[in-house]
Amino acid sequence: MSTTKTTYRTCRWLAAGLLLLAAACRKEEFQQPPHGSPVPVADTAHHNVRGLLALSSHKLFEAAWKRSHMDQVLSAQAASVRFTILAPDDAAMAAAGFNAAGIAAATPEQLDTLLQFHVITEQLDTLALRLQLRSLHKKTLLTHPVLMEHLNPVGSAVTNPYPYTYKHYVGTDAAGILIVDGKHTGHSRPMFAKNGVIWPLNRVLEMPRMSVMEYLESDPRFSMFVAITHWCDNVWSEISMDYFQRKIFKNLKPDLTNVVVQDAFFAPTNDAFKAAGIESVDDLIALNMRSMPYIDWDWFEVRNGFVTDSLLSYHALGRIYEPLGTWGAGAPVPAVFYSNDLNPGLSSFTLNVSDGSVKPFYLPLVFGTAGGRVTVAPLAGGQTATVTEADINTFQGPVHVVDRIMVPANLRLK
Repeated sequence: MSTTKTTYRTCRWLAAGLLLLAAACRKEEFQQPPHGSPVPVADTAHHNVRGLLALSSHKLFEAAWKRSHMDQVLSAQAASVRFTILAPDDAAMAAAGFNAAGIAAATPEQLDTLLQFHVITEQLDTLALRLQLRSLHKKTLLTHPVLMEHLNPVGSAVTNPYPYTYKHYVGTDAAGILIVDGKHTGHSRPMFAKNGVIWPLNRVLEMPRMSVMEYLESDPRFSMFVAITHWCDNVWSEISMDYFQRKIFKNLKPDLTNVVVQDAFFAPTNDAFKAAGIESVDDLIALNMRSMPYIDWDWFEVRNGFVTDSLLSYHALGRIYEPLGTWGAGAPVPAVFYSNDLNPGLSSFTLNVSDGSVKPFYLPLVFGTAGGRVTVAPLAGGQTATVTEADINTFQGPVHVVDRIMVPANLRLK
């Protein structure tokens, strides 16, 4: 037999062996036979948010919507915008005065304000919210006609003033229940639409109507804090001849250009001062007389500060202690923390933008719980306060009422 024939036969046997091997390894031999019927896959979102709202059980919210201009407002948004409608149920609407008679008595413009405050311009993702360490701010459709806020446009490092947009701070608890502005919203599940989601609420959301200082001025519980803050402002203006801005507590109200800066604030009551042995505003003024500010004319700078600024600094997140770099302090990071965010992990939150010329400044407070209430204390040591009332909405963010002055450990009151 020639070599050529031998080689040919060998190749034939080899090819046959490979075919048998391939047949033996076919995947179908190892698969279980299918069981049951195929599950149909269908998109359950058959309506847009407007159509889904009309079909829902939120009859009073729907009635308010029909009387308002909200259909035009939504139509004016870009086609790519998705919405989350935070829709109070009928019981919540009625409790807030928006029963059928209340809706009929309201003007369409009044209802526009209410409803725009309840519409977020993106679709909330439940899973994404559960993965967050703290609440996320989400813009609504409602803007303020006068107030402004500083923002960086997308892709720009330049800050410019823009109309103030009302926001909600949203998160979830461990069970996935939606929390808005620090408060649970009930156990209803979201309803998904083609262009967003409707999230049922058990309450009408509280709209901020005052700055922090306006709120404190309106409540006699805080009269000592208000009085000493105004006293310091007036004395500072006189001593500095208005050449220098007094920075401590300046963000409790809009500035001269109506710009709002957002932060949480821990408001001390008159009883909190008395618990520290401070009985009156005169006692606070006496503390300040220890070391008054003055102008150093050689360097044209203001030296010293008020003792009460140090005494109360931790109530404004301790920003008085922010480090300075070559060109001053780093840009502040908004620190809007609602009660569901107040946990020990917040102490790692950076309050400034550190670009290398200024040290990072971490929130100098530590949070805990006692008797079912949130506690807060200076991280470096000092008096622990208890939050007795939380999540009071203002333009700047939440006010948390505390029962103690968070006196710095190294500050002597006597």
